[in-house]
Amino acid sequence: MKRIIMSALLSAALVSSCATTSEMPLAQNMVRLDTNASGLIFTSAAGAITMKKAAEATLRRGYTHFRLEQAQTAQGSRFVGMNTYGSGTAQASVYGNTAYGSYSGSSFSTPMYAPTAQIGVTVVMFHANEAGARGAFDAADVLAKKGKV
Repeated sequence: MKRIIMSALLSAALVSSCATTSEMPLAQNMVRLDTNASGLIFTSAAGAITMKKAAEATLRRGYTHFRLEQAQTAQGSRFVGMNTYGSGTAQASVYGNTAYGSYSGSSFSTPMYAPTAQIGVTVVMFHANEAGARGAFDAADVLAKKGKV
């Protein structure tokens, strides 16, 4: 029974796991990134995913460095399904042409929730020779580290 419950929980976690990042241009050197992640795997990686997307956006626009401003984070959970288990016993007796029976059963349901994480950040980009690039993240370095800085 424990194996059934554990496999159901694992299946629900895998099915309900994902991460998406939307990008909205604000200016020539500025974008807004919003990352929404759910499931154990992706909620713990939401920060690295956002950093990687920021580095990609910076390089794609011809800049080399970036800073993060107006960062907002949130964590929570969402309902992903129910795990239900039921069992019962039946008994029947036949007397002549009549059958008598009884059934006794029980079941229980457990709600399953997946953790969620949201990160919103404004990415300001700079060229290497600009004053704002000093102390900022190097986009190529962040991308080489897959966002894990």
